[in-house]
Amino acid sequence: MTKYKENNKNNNIINPKVKVVIYLLILLFAFIPTYNHIFDKKIAFLGDNASYYVFGKAIAAGKGYVNAHVVQESKVNSFPPGYPAIISVVVNTFGDKITTIKRANGVMYFMSLVILFFFFRQISKNIDLSFKLTFVMMFNFYLLQYSTWMMSEISFILFTSISLLSLSYIKASKSPWKCGWFYLMILSLAFAYHIRSQGIALFGGIFLYYLTQKNWKYLITTTISFIALLIPWYIRNSDMTTSPYSNALKYKNYYDHSQGVMQGIGDWMDRFTGNFSRYISSEIPSAIFGYEPNYDAGNWFIGILILVIIGFGIFKLKKYKIAIAGYILGTFSILMIWPTVWTGVRFMLPLVPLLIFLFLYGIYQLMLLALDKLKFNLKITDKVLQYLFFIFFFLYYPKIETLHKEAERPLNPLYRNYFAMAKWTKKNIDKDAIVLCRKPMLFHLYSDHYVNGIIKNNNPEEVLKQMKKSNYSYIVFYGDGLSQKYFLPVYKKYPDRFPIVQKLANPDIYLMKIDTSGIK
Repeated sequence: MTKYKENNKNNNIINPKVKVVIYLLILLFAFIPTYNHIFDKKIAFLGDNASYYVFGKAIAAGKGYVNAHVVQESKVNSFPPGYPAIISVVVNTFGDKITTIKRANGVMYFMSLVILFFFFRQISKNIDLSFKLTFVMMFNFYLLQYSTWMMSEISFILFTSISLLSLSYIKASKSPWKCGWFYLMILSLAFAYHIRSQGIALFGGIFLYYLTQKNWKYLITTTISFIALLIPWYIRNSDMTTSPYSNALKYKNYYDHSQGVMQGIGDWMDRFTGNFSRYISSEIPSAIFGYEPNYDAGNWFIGILILVIIGFGIFKLKKYKIAIAGYILGTFSILMIWPTVWTGVRFMLPLVPLLIFLFLYGIYQLMLLALDKLKFNLKITDKVLQYLFFIFFFLYYPKIETLHKEAERPLNPLYRNYFAMAKWTKKNIDKDAIVLCRKPMLFHLYSDHYVNGIIKNNNPEEVLKQMKKSNYSYIVFYGDGLSQKYFLPVYKKYPDRFPIVQKLANPDIYLMKIDTSGIK
């Protein structure tokens, strides 16, 4: 292939530093109106986002990382503490409005884009292409959507991006302890792990990079430093049972324990193949192109083609191929063993910026290769070629309007009634009452009551015994799948034990008193 210096300084009409400023300003002035256009003030009907908020407020109040929604206020082990810690900083600095936390996620998303722009420049040695691909990536449906939700994915992207950029600036000849970038890499890497334990995959990628480089000094120092920063979290959890996420791995279906637990290599192979097929045929293409996965019409050919192009993009990178490939493979290795009922782009979202860049960069390199074979002058065609990627903006734009319409849409009637019921209980039932419900953290958010989830047991008598043992006071029922499966049989058998206290209509939501008198 003809030697073509993509970053030839002699071809730069604009000073590179000035160009960086111009590009960052373009990103900023494109981001602000877009984000305001799609910003959704409503809280997402997801249990996790409410959990993060409740945990973050507990930290901000000085209670520590505890389950403030249960009577015992026990230590939290369902999530690492990183994102709640960020929320606590926002709460103590700017206030505890939910919209403030959501906008903080938007700030972190923009910061991620800026850092990724610099990282892409480092690994491609092409500032103009890095800007264009970052600009296009900014409008991806899933990245924009999660930037308005109180979820941990965006903060995880931010800190993994800081770690990758720091890695790219480390000079191997310099002692780790005399390199500021090394400290930033380790601290951001460890904090990313404390946001989502998937951060172990990035550590694996960096480990492989130093291993293949035979840079024993950085390999050993990075490993020891990373482990040392994780030890306090593991010591803190040493007297606790496994987290709900870890516990979920053992069940064939986390939402239906009656299907049993994973047994033998056959069950694990079924899980692996199920996840592998779904990610390749549906979720990876959906993440790249920004559309909803269609699990009934997944396309293996498109999925495999995308992976081939991403692989070629990695191969053509100027630096850090092993670190990036290791991070991607490590992440998907983790996702392959997760329950198959955990579907959607969410779990691979931290990789989406990298995958989009590598996919488009792979296409770019393939087109350069083809044009060179056809004897085109690459110095002329390259500049034109890069602008073709703005096609992806027009691909993403309809989904921006989808997000805007969702932001403008009134709260779903079911959610409206659910939150209204929570607010009603705050004023009308005993403060120390314990309420059973679906999405308990969301109910706690608006009621301030102690809450717990629906008891997952198919034996009505055992359910009643558990209710009595745990001193549960009320239950909220609105006909969701879990409640119908586990609570409805109990109610049909013992209707007198669940008198209706309050009902909201259209759609119907019931608050029932739990009477366990006489239960042994």
